[in-house]
Amino acid sequence: MNHSTLTRRRARLYATLTLMLVTLAAWLRGDNVTDDRGSDSSEKALMIILAITIGGSVSAAAIAYVATKTSLFK
Repeated sequence: MNHSTLTRRRARLYATLTLMLVTLAAWLRGDNVTDDRGSDSSEKALMIILAITIGGSVSAAAIAYVATKTSLFK
């Protein structure tokens, strides 16, 4: 093995261990939630409907854009 391979393996190991440590710390910290400011179900339903509507309109705009660009080549 050459030096660059060892350096890449060390960097990957360091990144993996750091990510695991940060994930564990966040998970442990999340156990003691003192304030739950959850919204009620009607607000959640409104957000879901809004997200679906925006997603549909963005998809329709993208399809229309691609259709106009492909029609130029016919």
